Parts: sequence; structure tokens; C-alpha cells
Amino acid sequence: MEVIWEEPYESFSRFINKNGCNSLLIICDKNTFDVCAVKVKETVEKSNRKCKIVCFEADVIADEFALGKVLFEIEQADIFVGVGSGTISDITRYTAYKFKVPFVLFPTAPSMDGFASSVAALTINGLKTTVLASPPEAIFVDMKVIENSPEILKKAGFGDLMGKITALLDWQLSNILFEEKIDWEVLRIVKNTYLKTLNSVGVNDFCKNLLEGLITSGIMMARVNSSRPASGCEHHLSHFWEYHRIKTYHGIKVGLATLYVLRFYEHFLNLDKSRILERKEYKVDIKVWEEAIKKGFQPTFESIIKKNIERVSKLNDKEFRSQVINRLVEKKEVIDKLIRDATIVYSELIDAYQKLEMPMNYWEIGIDENLFKISFLCAPNIRERFTILHLYEFLGLTDEVVRSF
Repeated sequence: MEVIWEEPYESFSRFINKNGCNSLLIICDKNTFDVCAVKVKETVEKSNRKCKIVCFEADVIADEFALGKVLFEIEQADIFVGVGSGTISDITRYTAYKFKVPFVLFPTAPSMDGFASSVAALTINGLKTTVLASPPEAIFVDMKVIENSPEILKKAGFGDLMGKITALLDWQLSNILFEEKIDWEVLRIVKNTYLKTLNSVGVNDFCKNLLEGLITSGIMMARVNSSRPASGCEHHLSHFWEYHRIKTYHGIKVGLATLYVLRFYEHFLNLDKSRILERKEYKVDIKVWEEAIKKGFQPTFESIIKKNIERVSKLNDKEFRSQVINRLVEKKEVIDKLIRDATIVYSELIDAYQKLEMPMNYWEIGIDENLFKISFLCAPNIRERFTILHLYEFLGLTDEVVRSF
């Protein structure tokens, strides 16, 4: 996969000529058509190629209905061209994957990290889920479009990228406790790219570093064929809030969730080994858990319970509890060091949020207190992938942390 930063339209023309693309399907929305897709269309027409445009409303969601629209609009295409950011990117990559057609992207804002990803984030039956897709053949960047994109989309991209702080901690925590495989080179690259962007807040190359970081994050996901390097419980919280139709950008929710997840890691730093050992006797109250799921996942709670009941029941297995807690105590200093190394940038992170005027409290994005409190109990049921929230569910200490917020 190639990322083209210079002469994007001229390079795109050479790309379609070289690859014999005679018929193209351009997917965009009404906003991205005006700022970029119209130029892509002109480039195709100048190359004497045919193209059809599927143009969505600006508030389109990557759900069953949007995918169906592409299905009904498509005739014949050698390649799909997505012009937009998160939603358009996901619609394009998934439909191209299902139709076994290659695709390319023209990002219009540095708003999310999925441009180079091999997975798509779709909303199915109202719940955000990640499905297998394919990475683009190329990404063409018009930096004037990126720099002139709305500030809220830049904030969203920054929040999404800063979510890697906790995502990488979750990955390492799972590696230590359950020997989940880690690609250490991928982890190093993702960490370096979020640090580079964090350090450039307020300077001229911020937009370039931000988009480059987001694209790199997607490339790293494709390298390990998983969203693990870029997504942990901060994303699970965001998905839960999306399920409850909290209307702000995904990356804004991720950025906010990251601050709260860091508080869980801070709590762990202050957790004595003796306190951890006491939790061997703790048991999850399955009935209380089911009631929380019913409350948090109306109307799809039955499928969530069915999906998670075996996992949650296992938390009460004495042998399993003993093994995990012994491992946790044995590796406490190692985990503490990872947390300290990752959170050394905390004050810089807070300063960046303030400079960018990003939300730092749940009520700023329309989450009420009841939904906020139940979020941390419900989020581990979004996906089985182990995170700090799964650990606190296991320890039975989630409420203790939430009460401190």
C-alpha cells in the first residue's frame, strides 16, 4: 500500500492508467463531494474513464442501510474510490471487500485511524462492531483539504490517536497475564507515532503528523491483522456510548474515554499486593451482572448475555482466579513500570486537550450520570479482548474506581 502526499490528483490519474481502471465507483457524502470528490471526478473524466458516484447525506452511518445503497447503486466497477473519512472509509472498504474489488482512498480530514486498516467499523443492529475487510491499494492525500477540514474532525483524530496510550497498555497487560502474542515492533511504531503527534500540538506540522500517525496506526493494524495495536477498552467505552446514541464523533468519545481509563491504571499503581490477594475470595454476582446488562443493552441484552455468560461465569472458577491473581501479584512491579512509562506524558496530554479545547468530562458530550456509571460495567461485554476494565471486573473493584471520578 502506497501513501501519496504530493500531487494527489496527478498521481491518481497515473495510478488508474497504470492499473487499467476503466470504470470507477466514487463513494462520498455531500460535504466531501464539494471539497474533494468533484476533483476526483474531473481527474477520472480527463483520463477518459467512466465513473459513477454514490453520494450519501453528510450524517450517514456505516450500517446495513448504507451498505445496501451501494449494493443497489453499483453496476460495474474495476475499482472503488472512497472520498471522505471514517464512515465513508468503512463503507468503501467493506463493500469493496465483499465485491472482491480493489479500492483507494482520498481522506478529507484527519479524524480517525482506519484509513489503512484491514477491518471496518460497522453499526449492525444498533451496535458498533468490527468486521474483516481489506486495506486500500493506495491513499492519496490533498493536504490543503486536510488542513482546511473542520476543527472538530481534527480533535476527533487526535482523540483517536491518543487512545493508543491505553490500547497499548491493555495489549501489554494481556500479554503479561495471559501470554497474548505481541508484535513489539508494531507496538514501538504506534507509540512513537502518537508521541510525535502529541509533541507537535500547536505547531505548523500538527495536521501532517496527525494524519500520518492515524494512517500509520491503520498500517500497523493491517500488519498484525487485528485492531489490537489501536483499540482497547477506551474504544469499548466509545462503542457503548455510540450504542446509546451519544452524538459526537467517535474519536472525541475515544479521547474522553482514554482519560477515564488512565484513572483505572492509576488506581492499579496504588493497589497493594495484599489487597489483590484478598480478591481470590471475590465472586461475581451473576444475577447482578445480568441486571446491569439488561439495563445497559436494551433492546439487545439477550444476545450480549448469551455471548458473555461463559466468560463471566469463568471469573468465579477458583482455580482460574487463583492462577490470575498469583500471576498479577508476581508481575505487579513489571506492570507498574509499564504504566509509569506510558503515563509519564499525562500532564502533556492534559495540556494538549486544553489547547485543542477537547471535552474532558462526560457531561460535556451529553452523557448523563447513570449512563456514565454503568458504562464501565457494560463496556467489557462489548468484546472479549482483555483490557484493564476486564481486570477490574475480575477483581470486583470497578465501582470503587468509578466512585472516585
